Amino acid sequence: MLLGIALHAALPFVPYWADGDPGGGLLFGLFEFIHGFRMPLFFVLSGYFTTMLWRSRGLREMIDHRLRRVGLPFLASVAVVLPLLLLGVIAGYVLSGEDPRLADVGGVYEDVDAAGVVDGDSSGSEASDDEDAEFGVGHLWFLWFLIWMVAGFAAVVGAVARFARRRERDRVVPHRLVTLCLILLPPLAVVPATMMSAEIFGPDTSEAIVPDVAVFAYYACFFAFGALVHDRHSGTGEPLIDAVGRWWPAQLVIGSAVLFPVGLALLGERPSVSAALQVAFAWMISFGLLGMFRRFLSDDRFHVRWLSDASYWMYLMHLPLVFVFQGIVAALGVPPLLGFVSICAAVTPLLLISYRSWVRYTFVGTMLNGHRSRDEDTVRRSNAATSTPST
Repeated sequence: MLLGIALHAALPFVPYWADGDPGGGLLFGLFEFIHGFRMPLFFVLSGYFTTMLWRSRGLREMIDHRLRRVGLPFLASVAVVLPLLLLGVIAGYVLSGEDPRLADVGGVYEDVDAAGVVDGDSSGSEASDDEDAEFGVGHLWFLWFLIWMVAGFAAVVGAVARFARRRERDRVVPHRLVTLCLILLPPLAVVPATMMSAEIFGPDTSEAIVPDVAVFAYYACFFAFGALVHDRHSGTGEPLIDAVGRWWPAQLVIGSAVLFPVGLALLGERPSVSAALQVAFAWMISFGLLGMFRRFLSDDRFHVRWLSDASYWMYLMHLPLVFVFQGIVAALGVPPLLGFVSICAAVTPLLLISYRSWVRYTFVGTMLNGHRSRDEDTVRRSNAATSTPST
């Protein structure tokens, strides 16, 4: 979620760098790198935690939890955040000295094309022209996708449970079938990837109420993998979620230094090959980051958990601020790379302060992360300070 701030700050929604600018080219490369794995990894984690909730609380409680933590924030953000987003981009254009009528307000979340020019088509999706005439959910699309996926998860689990009761069996899905699905899901994601645009590195984005089929199917592969991997173990008895990231240094190096540049180079010349490399990059970096974070951040650290809670609020609210500060950077005429750093350095502290002061201990914080109290935080902070992390 925090990478979303960097990703959107790198894109000139309010133009603060021009096509052909070397700094702008680097920023667009940064966008493509983050975009290639960020949401695939999010949906792997979402699927994993959906199964974890189901196993620990049951199907009914899992659905209730997802409605409170995902459905309700989505509806509240559509009513509050999306209007702020439109105001933010207009304010950004005014601050930059540009005519706000030039802003693509209707499709403002849709990023930029491969040339880095704001044109209302962020992902290059073929469906984007049709979506312009529909109500869009902007940068909240991932919550909308997650709602659909959780509904599908609940339907499948409910159907399997009913079938098991009729057959009077505890298990009706063979282990081998689940293992086969886990093996097939990574290459299967190539199919919807080849159906997307070949203009940028990474998947398309669909923000329409009825999601684009190819985009939804692509992310569903990652969600399904996360959901199925929860209960699985490797041949050595190690949880499979740990085993997939066992070689995380090599995975991160291969993904970053091989799959990304080669896939980017073949983007226009060999789109099908590039699509396959993009999918491999998404899986490789996702597995590598899972392994790295399991290696270094598996212990309970108060400040890490606090930042994890804050990241939900920060992502929901960052885009209007990014627009405003892009307008300021454009008005000052600073170089693109310095402008990017300035935007991130200004937006991030403001969001952290707003979360700490106005969100964490209020009904908004409860809606996003569950109940938090100052007394409980004091105890957790003290316990974390006196505990010794494992090595």
